Amino acid sequence: MRGTPDELRAAFALLAALEPIAWTPDGLVVAPLSGGRGIAEQADRLRMVRLAWQAVDGPAPPLPFPAAVGGGVYRRSPGHAPAPRGVPEVVLVDGEGFGLAEHPTTGMCLDMLSHLPHGPALDAGCGSGILALAWARLGRGPVLAVDVEPRAVAQARESAWASGLDALVSARRTGLGALATDEVHGHVVMANCPRVAHDALLSVPGHPVPSGLMLSGLQAAPMDEVIAAWGARGLAPARRERMGRWEAAVLLPT
Repeated sequence: MRGTPDELRAAFALLAALEPIAWTPDGLVVAPLSGGRGIAEQADRLRMVRLAWQAVDGPAPPLPFPAAVGGGVYRRSPGHAPAPRGVPEVVLVDGEGFGLAEHPTTGMCLDMLSHLPHGPALDAGCGSGILALAWARLGRGPVLAVDVEPRAVAQARESAWASGLDALVSARRTGLGALATDEVHGHVVMANCPRVAHDALLSVPGHPVPSGLMLSGLQAAPMDEVIAAWGARGLAPARRERMGRWEAAVLLPT
């Protein structure tokens, strides 16, 4: 992809979907997983910023998962090209934690981060750590990422280091019901997890009240029930979205 730095930066949300692998003096080398079709699908929109494209011969590096821009943050593997100046990014190492692929709940949560207040946060059931990393990269505050799966915790920890965010993101293996009251109370809580994990979070001793709460990983009926449970603690929905059968919601103190 050829263009000026400003053109490439303006179009980067589209270019990220084409799997950028290297910057050159002339532009950006991409290796779309779908081959030429991936470029053709973006061509009309890319012309709006006067970008030209051409096929590049040669093998592409192994890319364990697609790159993407979501919630204003570029998510990439170590094999992808870094973001252009001014575009916040996080680097996710390969692993088995939930959240690497563009699951609807992950995408909705990334898009809803801006509706939460700034401050220290808890990523409850962190999986790959993508929400914790995005929170820290956007300058929202420090974050504790927790999960019961040791491989997810290891991935989140290694990704924080690869992203240069290890001073802001800490990862720990623990069940949500074992959290201390002061790790939840007064903190922003991001909980993209199954219903059983939501119930465990509600069982934290002392009935803590987050300063802001993002819920996902739920379908409509369970979401209603979890929202009602937090409503008894003074939190009310400020935003609620659906993608397919999945829902996400932001709750704030009334």
